[in-house]
Amino acid sequence: MSAPRPLPRAFFQRELLDLARDLVGCRLVRRAGRTLLVARLVEVEAYGGHATDPSAHSFRGPTPRCTVMFGPAGHAYVYATHQGRCCLNVTAVGDRAGKAVLLRAAEPLRGEAALRAARLAATPPGPTHARLAAGGRPHELLSGPARLCAALRVDRALDGADLCDGDGPLYLAEPDGAAAPRVLWTARVGLNPASASCAWAWRALDAGSRAVSTPRAGAGAAGRPAPRRCPGARGASGARRAASGAATRLSARR
Repeated sequence: MSAPRPLPRAFFQRELLDLARDLVGCRLVRRAGRTLLVARLVEVEAYGGHATDPSAHSFRGPTPRCTVMFGPAGHAYVYATHQGRCCLNVTAVGDRAGKAVLLRAAEPLRGEAALRAARLAATPPGPTHARLAAGGRPHELLSGPARLCAALRVDRALDGADLCDGDGPLYLAEPDGAAAPRVLWTARVGLNPASASCAWAWRALDAGSRAVSTPRAGAGAAGRPAPRRCPGARGASGARRAASGAATRLSARR
């Protein structure tokens, strides 16, 4: 099997929510030595950037941690959580406004044995380790942003990697020709409930995939969330009203 063709830069240089929706179904490719690992994205989250989305790392401007978010579109932004787990994002739009899409979950397409071995190495003893060791539940391998990174061996060394470079260690590729996913939008997962953008329906997922990281309760129609653009920074009460509206209003798909 030949390596999938990488997505062009222009794919990422688009309006944030359009990009997030269209990433669902695309393939994530990892080169690890001579091994080629491929997974199909089934869940992502959009983050609106500087001075617009209080839940984004880039909300207050560039920092050493999130500098990559302010660079060109189509690059990897890899950060570590307080627990030391890594999460993978792709930079979006390219307008130096700090916008990105978090890759939350995927289905294994190629290299399942290597993905499972990497997950086992990163998983402490317990029920999850036992299920992985037994060879069951392949949909769990990449179900969650930290699991995805563990299985694909994505760490901070890949921060800034060009995801349009088909010869690089990590890149994003076009869909494999399967039926287009039915994309649903929900609120993003695990955010600070005090954030004015906590309730924005900016998590896009494949309604037919078992690999989605959390239950789909509360998912909207197969449309796209409003507003099309993040509201600007404003007082807390106004931002909360905007967040509430963004979580409940859905518009036509394109």
